[in-house]
Amino acid sequence: MTTDIPAFDFQIKFIKYIQWLLESGSYTSTYKFALLMSLVNVAIESGIHGNETLFISYEHLAEQYIKLYWKQSLPYTHNHSSNEETAFILSQNTGRQAAIINSIVELQAKQANINKAKVHHTQEWQALKKSVAQTIRKYPAKFLQTPENIERTFLYHYDDKNNKGVLLNQGIAYCLAHFSHIIFKLCQQYWTDFVRSNKHNHLVFDQDTDLRHFLFGQSRQALSSLLPMLIDIQDCQCFYCGRPLSKDMEVDHFIPWSKYPNDTAHNFVLADRRCNNARRDYLADIPFYERWLHRNSIYHQEINSFAIGKGFVANYNKTKKISEWAYNLAIENGDLVWQPPKQLEIISKAMPSLSL
Repeated sequence: MTTDIPAFDFQIKFIKYIQWLLESGSYTSTYKFALLMSLVNVAIESGIHGNETLFISYEHLAEQYIKLYWKQSLPYTHNHSSNEETAFILSQNTGRQAAIINSIVELQAKQANINKAKVHHTQEWQALKKSVAQTIRKYPAKFLQTPENIERTFLYHYDDKNNKGVLLNQGIAYCLAHFSHIIFKLCQQYWTDFVRSNKHNHLVFDQDTDLRHFLFGQSRQALSSLLPMLIDIQDCQCFYCGRPLSKDMEVDHFIPWSKYPNDTAHNFVLADRRCNNARRDYLADIPFYERWLHRNSIYHQEINSFAIGKGFVANYNKTKKISEWAYNLAIENGDLVWQPPKQLEIISKAMPSLSL
């Protein structure tokens, strides 16, 4: 195993390949976009920073698929000219509704919160995951790399007889993680355009509808339910400036939602509104990262127990890997980081120890 990063020529080739893949593909559903985005998420969570290969099981991809489609399986509310409202599940297929959507809707009828569904409907959750995994194997994993009927194996070699998963080629996991923003933006745009142009959805919205926000906007989970836990472990002080908090407290994503759009409980901090608004989508400076790592190392069990009860994902090790990816990428790119009250500066080249 080598920790060398892929050569720049390879990275450029990767970006060109992703562009070709999206522009040349023919789409009858949104499954291929979901597969690319799922591969990106798994690559980020893997913690790979070099030229390694990465095996990804179909069931792991299925979990990512369910997360992506869970929100999109909720009814879209349409306002008629008569001021009447109708709720409609947007079609994700040119033919009948995508099977994954139908399966998710069945589970949502029993539990609307995805994380509570995992805990309280374990049998149904496992059945859904296996079903989605098989759908991924049969369709998008097989056909993702064959636009215009030209088979390519740049990302991975597909084996129809292998029902376990795919092995990403050397350097692919690194590129997926490091070019995640570009891939997410492209996939979201292609996905949105597909749903908007789908004939089954034409009567539901007009061209002014902010469809992209509905499909990919910030989580609808009520972050306020985490306030009691964060108040306790932070002594009701702002994580950034240390000011005592009263009515202006807010729950903030430490790794900004724009960089990794998932609600993981260990990522949340309590902040005053001034700091939260000033930081926007910037990473906090390295000393705050060290403080955040230290806080999570001490309180990870308390965060885990409280958050799961409120229906949030809580995975201490995965959150650390996501943060390491975000800060390593910022260092590599020489990004700006934030310090209170409004100061921005180029990030330090020194990463804190992640052994906490």
